[in-house]
This record gives sequence, structure tokens and C-alpha cells, in this order.
Amino acid sequence: MRDDTSGRQASPHAYRVLLLDASGRVLRTKSLAGCTEAEAIERARDFVDGRSVELWDGSRLIQRLDASHDPEADEP
Repeated sequence: MRDDTSGRQASPHAYRVLLLDASGRVLRTKSLAGCTEAEAIERARDFVDGRSVELWDGSRLIQRLDASHDPEADEP
């Protein structure tokens, strides 16, 4: 069986970051273009500043980052 993905890199997507209020309503959206999913997750973390954010790729929710819990704060 032939692997058709060998030698090809995943193409960058246009991601959206939704900045949410305390009730979960969208306050603003930010576009992240020309990056990989991993880079988009890292960049979305930059928007967690006292509010929750969601990272989307089209209609697919990639990750919700809650303001009340910052995983980097758990690191020693």
C-alpha cells in the first residue's frame, strides 16, 4: 500500500480565535493565517488574558482555553 502523504507537509490553515466574555459569548474574533495547528494553539494562548478563548479551524473546535486555568501556571 502506498502512502500518499509521504514527502508532503500539511498545508497551513486559516484559524480563528474567539475571545469570550464571562458568559461564553463572543466578544471578538482574531484570524491566524499561515501557521500550523500547533503554532495556532500557542498563539491562541497569548489571547488568554483574563478571558476564555476558543480556537477554531472552520467548523472544527480545536481547543478551548479557559481563563480560570492557565496550564503554564502549574509548571514549577
